[in-house]
Amino acid sequence: MFFRVSSEAGGIPVGGKSLFSIRAGRIRVVHWAHRLIRALLIVSQLLTFGYMSLSIIIATQVAYTQPKPITRTPAALGLSFQDVAFPSREDHVLLRGWFIPGVLSNGQMTVQRAIIMVHGMHSNRAAEELGLLDLSAALARHGFAILAFDMRGHGESSPAPLSAGYFEQRDVLGAVDFLRSSSLPYPELGRPRVIGGWGVSMGGATMLLAAAREPAIRAVVADCAYAAIVPLLERGSGVPPIFIPSVLASFRILYGIDYYAVRPIDVVARLAPRPIFFIQGTADTVVPPWNMQELATAASKAHGAHVQTWLVPGAQHVQSYHVMGFEYIKRVVTFLTAALGSDTHVTR
Repeated sequence: MFFRVSSEAGGIPVGGKSLFSIRAGRIRVVHWAHRLIRALLIVSQLLTFGYMSLSIIIATQVAYTQPKPITRTPAALGLSFQDVAFPSREDHVLLRGWFIPGVLSNGQMTVQRAIIMVHGMHSNRAAEELGLLDLSAALARHGFAILAFDMRGHGESSPAPLSAGYFEQRDVLGAVDFLRSSSLPYPELGRPRVIGGWGVSMGGATMLLAAAREPAIRAVVADCAYAAIVPLLERGSGVPPIFIPSVLASFRILYGIDYYAVRPIDVVARLAPRPIFFIQGTADTVVPPWNMQELATAASKAHGAHVQTWLVPGAQHVQSYHVMGFEYIKRVVTFLTAALGSDTHVTR
């Protein structure tokens, strides 16, 4: 008697294959599908790990760069000055700079009107690339005392991660505290009666952020300041756009820096009625001219706003002073004198 397996038990169906072989094939397909899924998961995890690792590497490289050395001092321009050091407000980062008394027309020194000078990214208080020391000297010779300092992570100040104004605004606030309450050089000259601010690029944005928090800053000159930092990073930071979100997330995780919060445009109206002078070069491709227009528009919305703008023909990034020279000094001095008043003190 022959044993006969029915088709329901694995016999030979119409297609010519037993159910055993069909099920075995299905098992192999499922097995390979599982292996493929596991492989894809592993690849996905490796890609995610690599993406995040590279983002962290980029963030750490951007956060800390070798500071530029200071190669000249005000003494090279025949001015008296003193080296100073003071802490930032809130987090007490040690900052270094120099204090230059103003020089009156009769040759005597004064500190009645003090201007806090703030350099840009990857620069220092002398900023040879834009002539900041020369500009500081020119303002000093028009009777303005100058406090020029290196922001955190720059020049001779303490190392710190670059935050594009998020933390650096505390440096400007520390400069205000220094002028108002610390022991100043030249004690015989007294203490400033009024404080103004000048900043360029990141320094201009940082000055606006600080002035929005500190009413003691009575007037601001912002040269090629940005309205918000993230749009600039997305279009011209050198970091591939696909990495921007993860790099910024890495900054927040590693250093507590929120680049999305660096938006002077959101706070600039708080300066009113204090006057603001925006300067911008038409050929600036780092901080395009639309940044000045957006900032000026936002600042002008406040009641009692006093906003001036100057679009400098042909000037590239941080080059308006180099391009305009004496005219730049004239306009800045005129603005600061109108905003802060004339010097009335003459030393004996």
